[in-house]
Amino acid sequence: MKNDYILEVSWGCPSKKWPTNGLFQFDQTKALREIGENVVFLALDVRSIKKWRKWGISTFIKDGIPVFEYNFPYGPLSPKFKFKIQDYCFQKAIASVEKSYGKPKCIHVHTCQQAMSVVDYCKQNSISYFITEHVWPIDLGRKLNGRMKATYNSATKVIAVSNALSHVLKDYCGVECAVVHNIVDLDNFKYLPQAIQQEDEEYRFISAAQIEHRKGMDILIQGFAEFLSTGIKSHLTIMGDGSQLANLKQLAKELKIQEYVTFTGKYERKQFAEELHKSDCFVLVSRDETFGIVYVEAMACGVPAIASMCGGPSDIIDDSNGLLVPMEDSHALSKAMKKIVDIKYDKEKIAKDCREKYNSEKIAQDIKEIICN
Repeated sequence: MKNDYILEVSWGCPSKKWPTNGLFQFDQTKALREIGENVVFLALDVRSIKKWRKWGISTFIKDGIPVFEYNFPYGPLSPKFKFKIQDYCFQKAIASVEKSYGKPKCIHVHTCQQAMSVVDYCKQNSISYFITEHVWPIDLGRKLNGRMKATYNSATKVIAVSNALSHVLKDYCGVECAVVHNIVDLDNFKYLPQAIQQEDEEYRFISAAQIEHRKGMDILIQGFAEFLSTGIKSHLTIMGDGSQLANLKQLAKELKIQEYVTFTGKYERKQFAEELHKSDCFVLVSRDETFGIVYVEAMACGVPAIASMCGGPSDIIDDSNGLLVPMEDSHALSKAMKKIVDIKYDKEKIAKDCREKYNSEKIAQDIKEIICN
């Protein structure tokens, strides 16, 4: 496939130690390969030294895909120096890629922050680059903000993972984005018909995310505490780890609901799927989401969802599969939790609709149509 491949550039590659690092990007790369495209995956991992991994470049084959991973753990640095490091990593990594596979026919970069290191190479070699944006634009300072906007505007096409993100990018830098959602892992997340519940069984809520402020887990705990006061027998399982986990456990204790909440800690996809199959409703009321793959994973299992109106979930949730509530509103969440208990959803249809909308072949074909035509 020399000189005839798509180079996929990401911020990381999933591994046993870091299973979610670059996971969605690698899923897209696998999907492109499965529809017949030649692909090479390049990870520029410039995360903090606190997430320690071996420095330098490593090459390996993962799921049949050639991977070039450049790790550069760093200490406290300004954004300016972080991007200098990333530029250096890309220059070293692309030289290794070219040595084995020649120049790519095009480059598909995940997030503009990674694309900023690709622009000069593409201009020098007359190679088109495309950006799939997964995150909201952030303030990097005047000079880097200018570089970021120029990177968006020089791309052959920018893809946003949700309509909400597309609108923000248009306001931010004037680019018209295509919208292509993320892929859901339909091998792990699938509908399994369950036995009919008895009337006295608990209604089981589940949530899963990094336990950080932006995920709104404090609002979830407060809303669930208010919901429990209705007397409906229920339990909440929260999956995930993060800097706010201890605070969240303390909040549950202060609200005297700790016996109704289970914290599982860090989890893998398979564990999440297993818990979803035991659950009645998925709940995550984030303060911001550009997309929200966990909602889709829940629906692939036929589980309806409650989400906040924080961006991406508005593309995913409608009356047929769940409820949307205002952000930062635990009372509205409590009312939605009470309401959803009484709604009889067609869980098989939820799963079927999800598979049709988010399957890997459809998403890969949508991406291919943009970057190969």
